[in-house]
Amino acid sequence: MLAVGDHDVSSWDLGGRPYALVRDGVTHRRGLDGGMLAKGRRWRGEVATPFRRRLDATAAAEVAEEARREAEAALRALPADAPAEAAERLRTVVAMDAAALAGDAARFREIYSPLGILPPDQYLAIVVQATDGCSWNQCRFCSLYAGVAFRVREEAEFRAHLHAVRDYLGPALPLRRSVFVGAANALCVARARLEPLLRAVGEVFPLVDAALPAAERRAALAATPGAVTGLHAFVDAWTGERKEIDEWRAYAALGLRRVYVGLETGDPALLEFLAKPGDPGDAVALVESLHAAGIAAGVIVMAGAGGRRFAAAHAERTADVLARMQLRAGDLVYVSDLLPGQNPAYARAAGDAGVEPLTGDELAAQRAALTAGLARGPAGPKLARYDLDEFVY
Repeated sequence: MLAVGDHDVSSWDLGGRPYALVRDGVTHRRGLDGGMLAKGRRWRGEVATPFRRRLDATAAAEVAEEARREAEAALRALPADAPAEAAERLRTVVAMDAAALAGDAARFREIYSPLGILPPDQYLAIVVQATDGCSWNQCRFCSLYAGVAFRVREEAEFRAHLHAVRDYLGPALPLRRSVFVGAANALCVARARLEPLLRAVGEVFPLVDAALPAAERRAALAATPGAVTGLHAFVDAWTGERKEIDEWRAYAALGLRRVYVGLETGDPALLEFLAKPGDPGDAVALVESLHAAGIAAGVIVMAGAGGRRFAAAHAERTADVLARMQLRAGDLVYVSDLLPGQNPAYARAAGDAGVEPLTGDELAAQRAALTAGLARGPAGPKLARYDLDEFVY
C-alpha cells in the first residue's frame, strides 16, 4: 500500500497488480481481467449522492498508470537506508506498466472461462473452475451464464487448470486465503466425479486448519506457499438436498467450509414465477445436512423479486424459511436486490403478469422484513447486502 498526500491510496498485490486505488475519494477496484469499477459520492452542497460506474479500458489503464507513476516516484525518493523489501516491492509495481498489465490480463483470460459471480466474502478467493456455466441456467432473473454450456472438467484437465492458476497468481497468493470452487453450481456434480476434483484442490492449495489460534494460523499460512483455510462453493437446493450427510462430511474432510445456496424466496408461487425449480423446503433440508456435516451455509435471498404482487407472501414466507434453517454463527445471509435489467425474461414475465416494481422505500422495508426472524448477535448468522453490480475479481 502507498499513500500520497491525503487523497491517494494505492494497493497492489505482491505480483505488482493494482487491485484498489483511491483517487480524490473515489475508490477504483481493478479486476484481474483489467476491468475497473469506480465508486464514490458526488456532493452538491451538503448532500451526497452515491455513484458507481464501470470504466472503459482506456480510463482504467490511465488510473492504473497514475498509481504506477506514484510508485515510481516513491522508489526514486527512497532513502539509501530504506528496507530492501520496500524497494523490491516498489520495483515490482513499477515494472507492471500498461503493456505488462495488458499481457497479464490476457493470460488471466487464457486460464479462466468468464466468471459469472462470487459471494462478496469470496471476492479475494482463489477461484478454480471445476465446472463451466450453470446446470439449470433458466432462472428468469439471471443471465450471467447465458450462452455458456454447462460442463464438468475431467480430472486431468482440472489439475492442469489448478497449476495454471497457482502459477499465474504466483507471489500474489498470500492475498487470497480461501478457494472458491466454481462455477455457478459446481457441487451439483455426482460424488464419483466431484470428490477427486476437491481432493486435487487440496493437493495444489494445502489446507491450514481454520480453527487454529490466529497467531498459529498466520504462521502456518506464511510457511506454506499457496496455503488456504478452506474451500467454498455454490450449490442449488434441489441438488444439494439429495446428497446424503456422509457425502457432505467427506467434502468437509477435504476442506469444504461454506456452501452458498440461492434460496431467493420462501414463497413457492414466487419461485415458480422466477422459473426456479424445487421447493423452499429443499433449502431447509440442505442447510440441515450441511450443519450436520460441520459445514456453514451462506443463504441468498432476493429483495424486490415479484414486485408488489408477491411482496407480502415473499417477505413472510422467506422470513419463516430462514428461521426454520436455524442459522447460526459462521453462517451468512445475503440480501440481493433484484436487477430487472439482468435478464429480459423477467421484464417480459413481469409485464405480462402486471407485476409492478417496489418503490425505494418499499424495497428497504422488504429487506428488513426478509430477515426479521433471524437471531442477532454472536450466536446468529452475519447479514450483508449482495450487490451484483459491484462484482470485480
